[in-house]
Amino acid sequence: MKVLMVCPQFRPVVGGYERAAERLCTSLAGAGIQVLIITERRDKAWPVAEHSGGYEVRRLPCVCRRHLHIMTSLLSFAYFLLRHGRGFDVWHVHQYGWHAGVAILLGLLVRRPVVLKLTNSGYMGIDKAAADVVAGRILSSCLRLPSACIAISPETCAEAIRFGIPPDRVHVIPNGLDGREFHPVSPEERRQARQALGLDSERIVLFVGRLQAQKNPLGLLEAWDQIDSRTRQGALLCIVGDGSLAAAVSARARQPSLARSVHIAGAQTNVALWYRAAEIMVIPSLTEGLSNTMIEAMACGLPVVSTKVSGSSILLGPPPAGRLVSVGSSDELAGAMAELLNDESARALLGGNARRAFESNFDLRAVASRVVVLYEALRNQNHSGGAP
Repeated sequence: MKVLMVCPQFRPVVGGYERAAERLCTSLAGAGIQVLIITERRDKAWPVAEHSGGYEVRRLPCVCRRHLHIMTSLLSFAYFLLRHGRGFDVWHVHQYGWHAGVAILLGLLVRRPVVLKLTNSGYMGIDKAAADVVAGRILSSCLRLPSACIAISPETCAEAIRFGIPPDRVHVIPNGLDGREFHPVSPEERRQARQALGLDSERIVLFVGRLQAQKNPLGLLEAWDQIDSRTRQGALLCIVGDGSLAAAVSARARQPSLARSVHIAGAQTNVALWYRAAEIMVIPSLTEGLSNTMIEAMACGLPVVSTKVSGSSILLGPPPAGRLVSVGSSDELAGAMAELLNDESARALLGGNARRAFESNFDLRAVASRVVVLYEALRNQNHSGGAP
C-alpha cells in the first residue's frame, strides 16, 4: 500500500499536529506501508527531499510572503496531486483549510480516497476555520466531502457531524505515541534527569507547549502565583516551549512573587528528558483537539492537571488519571496543582492510572493498526467501484 500524506506544515516546523503526523508515518512505515509526505518548503535552506523514519518527505515550493504564500502553496500542491496522486492508494490530509479542500476535490476528480484528519476543536475547530477564510462557504462544502474523517476525540467527532460530514464517514481514532520512548521512571532516574537538566528542586510541575494564547501560559503563571508560598516551597514550575507570548511569559515569571519558583526553558529538543524530571503535568489550554502533551505525560506515568478541553475527559477514568478544571479558571487550576503538590500518594495513584489509560487508548502500534484498517477499507471500496 502507498499512502500520500498532505501536511502543509512539517519538520522543521514542530508542533502538536506535526509531531502526531511524524509518529504515525514512522509507525506505518514500520508496518511495511510506503509513505510520502508532501509539505511546504518555506525556506530555501530546507532540503527538497529527505528520507527519515522509513518514509520520504518532499517539500514543495511556495513564496512565503503575505498575499502570495497560500496561493503559491496551493498551486504547488495541486500540481503534485494531479501529476503524481494516482500513484497512491490513499491520500491522508492533516489539518483543514484550503489544502484540505483542494485535496478533497482533486481526489474526487482522479478517484482517490481522501482521509481528512481533524486536529482541533472549539474556536479553532473545522467550522470556525472554514468560516474565517475568504470564500468560506466554498471551503465548507469541500470539507464535507472526504472519503473518511478521522476525529481524534469524541468532541471533534461531534463537531465533524454537526459540520455536515456524514456520520458513517467519521471515525474516532486518537493520536498515538510510542510507549517505549515515553515511559515511567524510577526515583533515581528522575533524580538523574534533573541533574542532567541542571534543576535543583524537590517537586517539578511541567508545562510543554507553544507560548501562545490558545495554550494560556499567562493564565498558568497567574494560577501558580495564587498557590500558597508554603506549598510552593521546594517546587518548581518548568515552562518548556516558545512562541509569540515568550517575552510576556518571561516578564511575568521575573516578578518577585514568581522569580524563584519558575524556570523558563524555551524550546527544547529533548522533551522526553523533561518528562522524566517531572512529578506533575499541567495543561492550562483554552482549546485543544487532543493534547499530545497529555498523551506524552500519561505515557510517562505523570498525573495531569488539565482544563476541560477536547480529549481531556480520558483523565476522569475510571480509574482517574488526573484532575480537570474549568477553562480559564486560575482559582481551580491553582487548587488542583496545590492538591497534588501536597499529596505524594495521590500523585503515585493517578500516575499509575495514567500509564494504564495510555496503554489502553494511545499506544502507537494499536492506533496505527486502526488507521491501516481504515485505509484498506477505502482502497477496497475504491477498487470495487464504490463511492470513494
